Amino acid sequence: MRVPRTGSAAVATLMAIVLNAMLSAGCGGRPSAVIDTGGINDAYTVSILETARHAFLAGRYDQATAGYARALDRAHALDDAAAIALAGQELAISDLRRGKAESAAEVAARTRSDLARRRHPGLPALALALVEATARYRLGQSQKAWQLAQEAIESSKDPLVSARATYLMGLLAADRGDRTALRAAIEGLPASEQPELAADRLALTGRLALLDDDAGAAFDAFTAEERLRRASGDEAGVARALTSAAQAAEKGGRRSEAADLYFRAGRSAVQAGSGSDEAAALLRHAEQLARQTSQPELAEEAVRLRRALPRLGRAADGEERQAW
Repeated sequence: MRVPRTGSAAVATLMAIVLNAMLSAGCGGRPSAVIDTGGINDAYTVSILETARHAFLAGRYDQATAGYARALDRAHALDDAAAIALAGQELAISDLRRGKAESAAEVAARTRSDLARRRHPGLPALALALVEATARYRLGQSQKAWQLAQEAIESSKDPLVSARATYLMGLLAADRGDRTALRAAIEGLPASEQPELAADRLALTGRLALLDDDAGAAFDAFTAEERLRRASGDEAGVARALTSAAQAAEKGGRRSEAADLYFRAGRSAVQAGSGSDEAAALLRHAEQLARQTSQPELAEEAVRLRRALPRLGRAADGEERQAW
């Protein structure tokens, strides 16, 4: 049974931050309900995009994806570059939110190519590069993810875009155990009191502590990150920070506490709509640790919640599934 690696545990958090940064959503942890459709003149396309955005915010990600796909089809029919950029970007983000990283990468890559052929540069192309980088990272395509993140850093004059790309590069460095690159990423993040940016720094700091075998410091960093993700309303980010804290607790020998944290991470992932695969993996590991640490009530609660999931949760007990 595998639980999320520390790097992939931050993917949805990064995706949500990309959405905020690229769509002028402000400094909160959730995107604005008002989508920026400036430059799109077709009223029907705008209506579809706005309906899809409300579905996304309500957690109806399949409905949002269908809406963005319909908007992208109409944008192609009208040959509207601005609509193609926005609909393609939103569709890729929605696919990521549903755990469909391969589809997200394909949509982002196709849309970026379309914009490049039209010589339509600027923020939409950089946003798509970051979304594709996040998807490639989720797919384990680390080299391509690094290349795209580096491209965003080199091409952007926006410090927030650079910060997002730097954060991703820090995650990539942590995954390959590159302490030098990870430290450089931490130092490259801007000092900020914004919860999202401060949480990014804590997330990378925790990963560096894990590489240094300091599970206690890592745990402290991840629990502090979780508080900041919660303060900014980042539901998916809370789930991933809890996962990281659980991994640090387990590595530090605090298995009873880790069981509870994995359960809370799984429950949070369910509520945040992070996908059945991820939630099931977390809940199954919580169940295993709970049984090993004589916490039968916690184990049964993990089983109950896992079995309520639409797909993996209904697997037979003992059946092994890989979520990543």
